[in-house]
Amino acid sequence: MYPQIICHIMGSVDGRLLTDRWTEPFDGKSKGELLGIYAAVGRRLNTDAWMFGKNTLCEGFFPKKFHIRDTTPLARPVPYVAGRTSPRLFAVVDPEADILYESSAVRGDSIVTILPETASAFYLEYLQKRGISYLFAGTKGNNLHAAMQTLSETFGVESLSLQGGGIIDGAFLQAGLTDELSLVVYPGIDGSASSPSIFEYIGKEQAPARGQSLELLSAETVQDGVVWLRYRFHKGERI
Repeated sequence: MYPQIICHIMGSVDGRLLTDRWTEPFDGKSKGELLGIYAAVGRRLNTDAWMFGKNTLCEGFFPKKFHIRDTTPLARPVPYVAGRTSPRLFAVVDPEADILYESSAVRGDSIVTILPETASAFYLEYLQKRGISYLFAGTKGNNLHAAMQTLSETFGVESLSLQGGGIIDGAFLQAGLTDELSLVVYPGIDGSASSPSIFEYIGKEQAPARGQSLELLSAETVQDGVVWLRYRFHKGERI
């Protein structure tokens, strides 16, 4: 059993994600004011957990790497459930098992990190001492199906808000795990072909969304030209 997964993302009208490259609001308001709308909309989703990709987390919160002195893994790795300090969880995928955490929470929400089964026992001990929960996603740390099943069955997560960036969004898209898209459209333009987009799948699959279609659930003009679109994913057979 998996949680309901909602991909919640804010992009420019041309679907790009680098906020510093977006044009300014026409009415003199700051970008920051409009970006705050995205966070407010996210709270309306009322999910049990929310999630960043590793790059997004490290850029915004924990930029340092953990220095591992012993790379020996556990013979039989099992999930670890630390004492929770919040009703909502924050999750992150860390295939390298090397994030240096300076806190056991992100924005007040207890962390659960998703690791490869080859993560060192030394690093797992560090996480336990930090009060950080962890679970495993196969030998390479990229088995999202296994990770989401454990998140549901062991941690009791019934709904999760996936909040980008494009690489983790693309991975969930290709895995067929995304149930809804919550797209907040910023009223500005990037215009560059080199900027990352909402879904950035990295892998051999040439059509990561094949067999999936979108049903519009709602369209809302929030404020200051920001539009919130919600879609349901329908998943057919992959050809």
